[in-house]
Amino acid sequence: MIRKFLQLFIVITLYFPAKAQKRQSWNEAYNRYKNGNMVSKVTSRYSLTVRGGLTQFYGELQKQDMHGMLGIGVDRKFNKPFSLSFEYTLGKLGGEEIPFFNSYFINEYNTIELLAKWNLTEQFTQNPDRELDVNFYGGLGLMMFSANAYDVTSNRLLRFTNSASSARNPLFLRWGNPRGSPGIKKTNERVIPVGLSIDYKLFDKLCFGFDYRFYFVRTDKVDATSGMRLINPEEADSYSKTPNDKFSFLSLSATYRFSKYPKRRKR
Repeated sequence: MIRKFLQLFIVITLYFPAKAQKRQSWNEAYNRYKNGNMVSKVTSRYSLTVRGGLTQFYGELQKQDMHGMLGIGVDRKFNKPFSLSFEYTLGKLGGEEIPFFNSYFINEYNTIELLAKWNLTEQFTQNPDRELDVNFYGGLGLMMFSANAYDVTSNRLLRFTNSASSARNPLFLRWGNPRGSPGIKKTNERVIPVGLSIDYKLFDKLCFGFDYRFYFVRTDKVDATSGMRLINPEEADSYSKTPNDKFSFLSLSATYRFSKYPKRRKR
């Protein structure tokens, strides 16, 4: 699954470029920065982003216990407002609920995501020297996680998502007997991430910003709890009649924009 996301990102960025826009931007850059036989570097369409922040969970055990997350992403710009990003994040989720469950949970997760980004500022502002950019984005992803719920009083393990008997649910199906070999260590679930980022250009090639991202998860056991039930939510009991779980993070980010020498246009 990870390989499929990466292959899709590579295919889109390499075989579907905005050719007319690319020729125009590089030719303009060459004419602008030409100085005799010397040519200055110009910003590439690719950038690298690293981020770190705090997570927040929304589900049955939702009394907040924020944990940390880290992420890295590669972004490819196609035209002025639109870009595509391939990202990887890892982190922890936590929370508790005492009146009914008397338990807290810890979830260690990883995600891979393919995001389409729309630069709102660049869409409506023609100033190339602006310092602030606001981006809205959304996409698809895969969440790989293992969650455990513990008794608040004794710290005894009560519920868990993965064990020696765990097996995969049928792909894209909510119900059905688990398939495949038992003993999986990480549950795989689809996610839909949406978010908003604000970036401030501190230098020509370096930006700092804030990023808020919200995840819709296609399961109800991110907190090792499925509905208002005390059963163990392994693969056969991943879903309940209650809404699916959700989580988010708020992070600080640093983005490095690569640069290169523009090529002279062939006549």
